[in-house]
Amino acid sequence: MADTIVIDTSVIVSALIGKRGGSREIIRQCLEGKHKPLISNALFQECEDVVKRKKIQDACPLTKNETRALLNAYYSVC
Repeated sequence: MADTIVIDTSVIVSALIGKRGGSREIIRQCLEGKHKPLISNALFQECEDVVKRKKIQDACPLTKNETRALLNAYYSVC
């Protein structure tokens, strides 16, 4: 059974802009079903707002479409 966890927006942002590290690994594990992330409406909205910031988009190696696909995949396991 997967552990239930809450992932802060800063972890999602770090996973998007970092090339490796713990944040990326925890998101990967969620996508693989090793953890069951919980997300509130407020946390969802914060994440959506933050990842649209130019500073974050400029630092992210993914395209906007790739970022959207990754976020949608993450949300689908919440």
